[in-house]
Amino acid sequence: MSYNIKVMSKPAYPLLNTFSYYSFLEGLLSPEDLVAASQSLDIQALALTDHNHLSGVVEFILACQTADMQPLLGLSLDFIATKAEPEAVCRLALLATSFKGWGNLCHLSSMLLDQTPPLKGLTIASFANHSKDLICLTGGQQGPIDLLLKQGDWARAGEILMTLKQTFPDQLYVQLDVRSPNDLERAESLRELAQQHDLPVVAANPVLTRTTADAGLLRLVNAIRLNTQLDDPVLESLPFDAVLPDSQEFAARYAAFPEALENTFEVAERCRFDMPLSQVRFPQLTLPNGQTANEVLRQQAYAGAKQNYAEITAEVTTRLDYELEVIAKQGYAPLFLVMADVLAHAREIDVPTGSRGSAASSLVAHCLGITEPDPLALNLYFERFLNPARAKPPDIDVDIDSKHRDLVLQYVFDRYGKDRVAMVSTVSRFRGRSALREVAKARGIPKAQINRMVKELPWYHRSGRSRAEDPYAELRPQWPQYTEIFDQARQLLGIPRHLSIHPGGVVIAPDTLHELVPTERASKGVRITQFDLESIEPVGLVKLDLLGIRGLAVLADVADFVVQKYPERFASRLDFLDTIPWEDAQTSDLIRNAETIGCFQIESPGMRQTLSDIQASKVVDIMIALALYRPGPLTGGMRDSFVRRHLGQEPVEYLHPALKPLLEDTLGVILYQEDVLRIASGIADFTPAESDLLRRAMSHFDPGKAMQALQKKFVAAAKRKHNIPDSLGIRIWELMYAFAGYGFPKAHAASYARTAWRSAYCKVHYPAEFMAAVLANWGGYYRQKHYIEEARRMGLVVCAPHINYSAAEFSAIRIDNNVELYMGLNQVKELTTNVQKQIFEQRPFRSLADLMVRVTPSEREAENLIKVGALAGLGETGELLAELVSGQWRSGQPALFQMESAGQGTTTWASEDQAAAEKELLGTQLTQIN
Repeated sequence: MSYNIKVMSKPAYPLLNTFSYYSFLEGLLSPEDLVAASQSLDIQALALTDHNHLSGVVEFILACQTADMQPLLGLSLDFIATKAEPEAVCRLALLATSFKGWGNLCHLSSMLLDQTPPLKGLTIASFANHSKDLICLTGGQQGPIDLLLKQGDWARAGEILMTLKQTFPDQLYVQLDVRSPNDLERAESLRELAQQHDLPVVAANPVLTRTTADAGLLRLVNAIRLNTQLDDPVLESLPFDAVLPDSQEFAARYAAFPEALENTFEVAERCRFDMPLSQVRFPQLTLPNGQTANEVLRQQAYAGAKQNYAEITAEVTTRLDYELEVIAKQGYAPLFLVMADVLAHAREIDVPTGSRGSAASSLVAHCLGITEPDPLALNLYFERFLNPARAKPPDIDVDIDSKHRDLVLQYVFDRYGKDRVAMVSTVSRFRGRSALREVAKARGIPKAQINRMVKELPWYHRSGRSRAEDPYAELRPQWPQYTEIFDQARQLLGIPRHLSIHPGGVVIAPDTLHELVPTERASKGVRITQFDLESIEPVGLVKLDLLGIRGLAVLADVADFVVQKYPERFASRLDFLDTIPWEDAQTSDLIRNAETIGCFQIESPGMRQTLSDIQASKVVDIMIALALYRPGPLTGGMRDSFVRRHLGQEPVEYLHPALKPLLEDTLGVILYQEDVLRIASGIADFTPAESDLLRRAMSHFDPGKAMQALQKKFVAAAKRKHNIPDSLGIRIWELMYAFAGYGFPKAHAASYARTAWRSAYCKVHYPAEFMAAVLANWGGYYRQKHYIEEARRMGLVVCAPHINYSAAEFSAIRIDNNVELYMGLNQVKELTTNVQKQIFEQRPFRSLADLMVRVTPSEREAENLIKVGALAGLGETGELLAELVSGQWRSGQPALFQMESAGQGTTTWASEDQAAAEKELLGTQLTQIN
């Protein structure tokens, strides 16, 4: 490329209009790759101006910090310049000059995307309250001024420029976007227009990828974004020449505009500010009598302790005071108060919840009602949950009945402010199947052929963001004509496609969320942050993990039945669930015999085998089984030994007497992650905080010098304190190391074991209702047909959907003192919600004619109901199908010719036909064929 002009020698001009792959199928580079590529060109300041989104900003800042590069935070925003042409969407580029400017970027991006559907673009009025501390670039070749000059409309271009100047006083730069010599004439016109309006010009062309070699892939991702094919003319207007220039090339492009080059440094300097990361930001709480969060937390913790313990012993007081001191010092009291408040509301509205993770190690959390297991009785380490040596807020993960989780989430939004709360996003990236499907589609491959190829790929591929492995290796020999498609699909692996909703994360900001974090509206209408979990943490927002769990929804459904049947005994779901005893002979027998299909966390073949192996019969045995069926004990080689010791078939032995007080509860075996902490503390005098840091380091399998130093310290301390020989000290270390990365936290096992026990209790004492609830919530480990088989093994009758008996979902129905399981009407293919509602309101029905007169199903809906057996007892299937075809149905009237057609033209309907219809229309086969 030749410009035929003198090249300027000034190096490393800041780049002010670059895009990462968080522009979602516009750019190709990750923020890290963009920074690394720029660093290799000796660029010292770089602006990230992704299209409409700010999702990559935190990654970008961290990458710039590592590279010692100045990050400029920006946004390329869709803009509608004129009311007369609302479809004429162009772009402006905005750069923040301060933290307030960053907040305005968040507001503007959210204003555009946090709508259903998203706005096509912002108007000039949108900037009225959000232009402060923002530098505005006019958008280059995709901006309103360039586009109008291209059309020869100087007058309109001048009008818009003046409007922008008024909106961004002393902050507007006319952007010169020069990518080839063909752009020089228009750039000269832009400079002339800028001089007329006393505005500076700045050199800034877009950067979408590293080199021109990526142009083909860039075109492809944009075709995927626009849901079109590669030959679509609409793609011709996109900037596929927007590659990363080196300093010499960049200077050459703008040699005729030296002031534009100089102004890149001016803009970069104006945008210099520190984005405060790792500063924890707690929600604002309204507390009584001017009290602090720490004071309220102490009061609530001791009040809960009085309820949980018959006597507040020295042990309780010492542990509570220690935990409260650590929490206060770290400033985490608001997190505990918020979570306690949310769970108190869940109990108030009768929604079952359960704890998970290491939070059950906290006595404060237990006393606040956040967790169930007693950490004192279970000897749980608080440092496993909140390590005072780590400056990071602890994770408090809570499981919530998935059917009623939205009620709890709505409370969070209402209680803490809709403008301060959002769900956390997760980044949906291309994986093997999605990449191949989208590339093939963009290249015009027939859908049937695409389906054949994709079908041969696994649903999940472990490559993740990596392209090192080839998920298409086995497909290439079968379809050698598609080699380029496979190559391009592989290049897309790990590139973001869009944002989705994180399964549990909710953030609460201390003030308006948009002052710190941008949001958008997810497909389900839920507000989500544009930052995923990895970016939310550095920003410092408080995150609650409120996870919807089917196992708790099953318990809620069973509880609903029990409360309905025994209103004099139980007032609510939780009233029933809380009274389930922790010792019950029938439940013990069920668990010991491993008849736990459908039971939370203990239904897989491996778990059932483990329950059987250890002859589990108590909650503590379930804890053991949950921990034992993990790679940790298997890796350590102690699983079989533990089983024999547990059954009394082998004496308990310890590698050294000093291990006995540490591992006595686990029969000399490292069973839980907490055991690693105990050994580190008891053998080598590591503090609890140091022990947890050691466990974390081991779990990352770090073989480096730091781990070698820790090993030497451990072995030396073991020898000094307990006279343990070096060889044995190394052996103990190796067992810890092998276990730490794969072990199960005892706190987590304790929480899950309680829900598992309650599941087993319900299966024993309310078998029909339990299996109906499992089926209604679409099971867990197995497919629906396996749960139907289990129900029949238990002696239960499983029936197809029926218009007179079925609920919307699977349910247990009592008919003539017999309880039978009926599949829900919502499982019938193509049966609309409206027709289901009419059926529920109008039943019972006496005949097909009765149904057709009082309900308005389409012929297809009625046919499907007949075929699956939903009119059983109202006529033979074949006759009903014939009647449906011959009848002329009118609302409010019997079918014409009904009497004449009945029994005529009967369709043969064998059990094989019934089974085939069930598989097609219900997704599973109920009819058993011998």
